[in-house]
Amino acid sequence: MNTPTAPPFNMSPWFMSTIELLQIILVTVTFPFYIFLLAFIISAQLRNIDDLATPFFKLCISSSFIDLTTLLTNYFGAMFPKFGYFFNFYMGLGQIYPHIYLYIAWSMGICQAMSVSVLATNRLSAMIFPEHYRKIWKSNKLWIGVGIQFLPGLGIGCCTFFNTTEIYINGNGGIIPRFIDKQMTSTFFKIGGSFLFLNCLYLIIAYFYLFYSLKKRNSRIANFPVSKSKQIQKLREIRLFIMISITVAVQLTILIFFSLKLLKFFELNMEEFYLFYNALSDLFASINPYLLWIFSDSLRKYVYWKMGIKSPVSSQITVAGFTIPTVVVS
Repeated sequence: MNTPTAPPFNMSPWFMSTIELLQIILVTVTFPFYIFLLAFIISAQLRNIDDLATPFFKLCISSSFIDLTTLLTNYFGAMFPKFGYFFNFYMGLGQIYPHIYLYIAWSMGICQAMSVSVLATNRLSAMIFPEHYRKIWKSNKLWIGVGIQFLPGLGIGCCTFFNTTEIYINGNGGIIPRFIDKQMTSTFFKIGGSFLFLNCLYLIIAYFYLFYSLKKRNSRIANFPVSKSKQIQKLREIRLFIMISITVAVQLTILIFFSLKLLKFFELNMEEFYLFYNALSDLFASINPYLLWIFSDSLRKYVYWKMGIKSPVSSQITVAGFTIPTVVVS
């Protein structure tokens, strides 16, 4: 009895070109904006601005290197050679090029997932244990979080060196790096999918527990006559929920994509797969600076102050729903 095969996902050249154009627009706008914000975040660390020199923003700095590396890798390792740019340069590198590209691409995918978990844990501890937050994430323990962001991905990515690679020349005269051993490549998909599944499961459990804790806290606040605090608390929950929902939604999308590929709901050739994967990876890597700008009042105020748009004023720390009275700059 023949095993049914998955239907091929026939993509028209117009559809593929549209996705690639949207990617180019997204990264062209996001990369300089990300560098722009990162410069101010690092400046705030050097100036020791209380509401920005926090463990959360330090973790955002390490996370930004993962995001920026992902964006650069997708373009210099995949899209440029696919378009035929620098053809002789890539061909001159030989097998070094596909090995290095595939290692970085797969490693950064896992690093992105672990980074989301670390930032989620940071937010969880900030909301539930605000009085112990800085003690939990003091400098020596902060490095553990940074290590979790990087080491699992960089370590597991080394598995890619055990697979043979080749440089495939497409119909447009561009080149595509790809694995040769399909069985081992399938194992890589399973490993990557398992990491994404466990990471998403952790995020869901963590934030269900977070909202449960906030609900209990709200019930205690409701016993006091001050209604304004309850309204502020609800606003914080909504802002946190929106921010985390967006991040988790993007990661769940990548998980669904991997799951459908593994379960063979559709068949993609290697070029089509990396088109979708790189597009989702770009989206994942690009979303953080916009979320920071939208949900961090203190970062926006610091940027405005440094640019001379606004004067320093007393305010509050507001980083994804975690608020402490403070002074923005002095």
